[in-house]
Amino acid sequence: MTTAPTGSGSAPAASPDIPADRPRVPGERRLLTGLMANSVVLYAVYGAVPSVLLANLVADVDPGSKSTSLGIISAIGAFGAMLANPIAGALSDRTHGRFGRRAPWMAGGALLGGLALIAVGAGNGLLWICVAWTLAQIFLNGLQAPLTAVIPDRTPEGRRGLFSSAAGLAQMLGATVGTAVAAGFADALGLGFAVFGVLVILGTAVFLLLNREPAAAAPQGEPFRWKTFLAGFWVSPRRHPDFAWAFLGRFLLILGYYCVFSYQLYVLDDYLGLTRDRANDLVPLLSLAMLPGMIVMIVVSGPWSDRVGRRKPFVIAASLGMAIALTLPLVLRSEASMFVYAVLSGCAFGMYMAVDTALMTQVLPRPDEAAKDMGVLNIANALPQALAPAVAAGVIGLVGGYRSLFVTAILLVVLGALSIVPIRSVR
Repeated sequence: MTTAPTGSGSAPAASPDIPADRPRVPGERRLLTGLMANSVVLYAVYGAVPSVLLANLVADVDPGSKSTSLGIISAIGAFGAMLANPIAGALSDRTHGRFGRRAPWMAGGALLGGLALIAVGAGNGLLWICVAWTLAQIFLNGLQAPLTAVIPDRTPEGRRGLFSSAAGLAQMLGATVGTAVAAGFADALGLGFAVFGVLVILGTAVFLLLNREPAAAAPQGEPFRWKTFLAGFWVSPRRHPDFAWAFLGRFLLILGYYCVFSYQLYVLDDYLGLTRDRANDLVPLLSLAMLPGMIVMIVVSGPWSDRVGRRKPFVIAASLGMAIALTLPLVLRSEASMFVYAVLSGCAFGMYMAVDTALMTQVLPRPDEAAKDMGVLNIANALPQALAPAVAAGVIGLVGGYRSLFVTAILLVVLGALSIVPIRSVR
């Protein structure tokens, strides 16, 4: 695989015209299907827990300060996620044995993460909920890091738009369906957490059984040293500017999107003035409203970017489209505006997820450490999702209500679009 340059970033990492007719990898269809299925399950958890299950659980335990409590719990969990993702990726890069580099970490992360989710639902106090959710975040990110390394590990660059589309479709389907399904457990939260915990374990087991990873030889080079290992997580923005810009662009877009999405229940309740029952009824309907445009844009955008040999225009257009979607509830405070927002944001986020992963794989500085570097980039995905409730709580409480939340989200996604412009090694 070609990589981003280590200098100023002026030379392209790949040919301007990315060949879409590269030979298929052995077992590609099975790998693609398994990757999608496992990602659907994982992102169903990310959609179901923060915006529905955890929000309702915190509201039941601490109704008077639900916004602040949810923000604190999410921030602590975010810290665990931030550490776990790149560390698990880096350790998987150095893992060897008959089961391969990624499989042992995926299996362990899924098992422990699923059990931690079950523990969250068993809690009846804020401390228990916080500790259990933080552990769930750590273990699930330990699964996510090696899972995302499947694309740079096993696919040629010319077919990554297809795999990126598949991963994006799986992520959005998972988050959307997860949110919709979770709403049905609003009155049985413990059962809801248990269902999603078991699904994570089973989904990962099926992927690993159907897509067995080849045995991995021991890594060559210098022996393992903690100092060198930890220093490897730093990717110099000066030496690898494209990597840094890609990280920033993803971080800002995801943070802006999830600032509103993770507070969807409270937006309907407190901003629109609906009853909690009505808000719980609308959450799955809004999620379903995202699906048509999201599916179309994901299916079309990734292969289209392969054909034209360009990634940046798709990512920038998606980010600006998200800004337009977020403007609607700010200007028109109604249920109808929330549904139009859902449709437009589904289209925009669908295009973004379809192409963003392909762009990310083309700015990795070290092909032999793909999981670690993808893990660092995944911080820009997992961390803002986990931080979003805390940021939203701060904006709502300190700046001035839900209108300021929408304004903040718009600014974040626009800045995310601008961050993609300076990338030079990818068209």
